[in-house]
Amino acid sequence: MLYHVYQLKDLSRPGSAHLVKLANDDITKQIQAAGHGVFGIFASLFGLASNEIYLVTFGKTQTSLSFPDDVQLLSTHLFNPTLRPLDHQPRTRPGVYVFRWFSVLPDAVDEIIQLSYNAWPTFEGSFETEVQGLFVEATGQPSEMLLITWYKNLSVWEESRHPPENARESFLRRHQLTLNAKPIATMLNMPESQSQLVSHA
Repeated sequence: MLYHVYQLKDLSRPGSAHLVKLANDDITKQIQAAGHGVFGIFASLFGLASNEIYLVTFGKTQTSLSFPDDVQLLSTHLFNPTLRPLDHQPRTRPGVYVFRWFSVLPDAVDEIIQLSYNAWPTFEGSFETEVQGLFVEATGQPSEMLLITWYKNLSVWEESRHPPENARESFLRRHQLTLNAKPIATMLNMPESQSQLVSHA
């Protein structure tokens, strides 16, 4: 299975509502026509501009999408999933989804995957959080990885900066193996009937 992560920008509007609607409608039709699925459409909380989104798709082959003139494709990344996701299905749980981008050396990838696997049970058992996917660049010499993690809200994300000791040790070692990391906080786009505001309480 291959995962595409598209970063899209609305050139005509300051917000992302129109772009989200377009992704849900015309762009999703293109994705489905290619036999692929939508993992999620993610709007910015912070780290992306207010008129940018991430569109994450999955399928067995590479694919290309076409966009209107007022939508700019800022970047696209092709990944292989590692330990997660276990099920290649759309995300449905409202909350905060943090995209953590890692620059890595190719020979560090396997250890980073193992360290993540070791830390997740304690980490997820201590906070209202769940790892949605750990991905590695789809190339013979990968230099990029992506971790997508769900948090109930931003308060939980803040609390999780202080994990239990055994998880913390694995995360510290993982940090030592990365060249740099960039977290981006987003919210999963939900139909209006299902959407919820993020609580800061």
